Amino acid sequence: MTFEAYSRKEALKDMIGSFMYLMAKTAGKIKYPELAHGGGKISYNADTTYYDGMIDYPDNSFRLKAKSWKNSFTGQLTDTKNRTLSILGEKVGSDKPIRDYSLLISSTFSLIEKYYWDANIIKSPDWQEYKREVDKRKSKIPDDYELGLTMMWLGKKLQQVPHDIRKINPNSVGQQPKSSYSIKMLDAKTAYLNLNNVSEEKDEADQLFKEIQEKKVEILIIELRGGRRNLPIHTALLLAGHLTDKGTIWGMYLTRKWTDAGNTLLETASIEKSLKNPLDLQGMTNKCYLENGFYLKVIPSQPRFNGKIYLLVDKWTSGVAEALAIFMKNERIAILAGQKTAGSPMLVNTIDLEKQYRISIPVARFYDKDGKSYMGTGIEPDIATGETDAINVVLKLKK
Repeated sequence: MTFEAYSRKEALKDMIGSFMYLMAKTAGKIKYPELAHGGGKISYNADTTYYDGMIDYPDNSFRLKAKSWKNSFTGQLTDTKNRTLSILGEKVGSDKPIRDYSLLISSTFSLIEKYYWDANIIKSPDWQEYKREVDKRKSKIPDDYELGLTMMWLGKKLQQVPHDIRKINPNSVGQQPKSSYSIKMLDAKTAYLNLNNVSEEKDEADQLFKEIQEKKVEILIIELRGGRRNLPIHTALLLAGHLTDKGTIWGMYLTRKWTDAGNTLLETASIEKSLKNPLDLQGMTNKCYLENGFYLKVIPSQPRFNGKIYLLVDKWTSGVAEALAIFMKNERIAILAGQKTAGSPMLVNTIDLEKQYRISIPVARFYDKDGKSYMGTGIEPDIATGETDAINVVLKLKK
């Protein structure tokens, strides 16, 4: 009265190599050569089978409670922190791959080589080796989980990962997540602003700073940690306009279209003439690769915050969030606290494939107004906190 469950046989061993698999298994880091393997007890009631057991993945284990009847399957996975995930399935007639992953991967590589910010990726030995390793395995991939893990694992050898591929949640198609600004008062004079899922609307940014003014905030702590690579460029520009009265060019993003045409870096005086203002291109957020590039300019807005500003950064701070941090430190508008940033202040676009997958590609490289890119170097914080929570360090300092 037991069951055994597993994904493609020896997929993990095939992905990481027999030697590395043996070493990891001997060290007790992994148990099975599959990406998912489980087992437990079963029981029956009429035409329904009940499952009670465990499912092990390379990085996590889940308690499984499920049932199947006729051709349907439903259940729940619970991790060690008591977080749950519902699962659904249906019986199929074969174990063939659920879609043509070879074609999907080929399409992904074509998009990367066309739009990735650096044209030299096509000639890169690391990229060519990565493609060869993926090509060896792509015909064996049976499902979306193995697709994502294969590309992620093999991509670790790349100096810079040029893409991310994820399955689109069918429940979110056609729905726009509600974005808004909100502050949290830490004490009577200190406010905390989390730049996660924030609006790109000017009216909302203006209202936020009216609220900050009404609450008489003197210290503003802005959260940029945790890989907020998806911070919209419009949001960064709107925030900058309320944090300084310096109506100045503070940087630019250049795409492949610009560099493929043989153009070079721009002098500050010609940036506005040659590039687009992203604030004039609402709705173009995920089509930036069609433009030569964008200039970043502060448009002073009222009310302006005149108090002390701290930006919390870490080794995951990248994308537009990192570009904003670079500007704020260089212009001495804010004090950076935390860890050195990621060194990847890229502009990332998403492109949908087959209406089922979303590929994220860095399509434009950031340069500050002096032409420095910070690619691979990042920026050091003014207050280095190491592994200590930066917000606690800032709160102690202000006292």
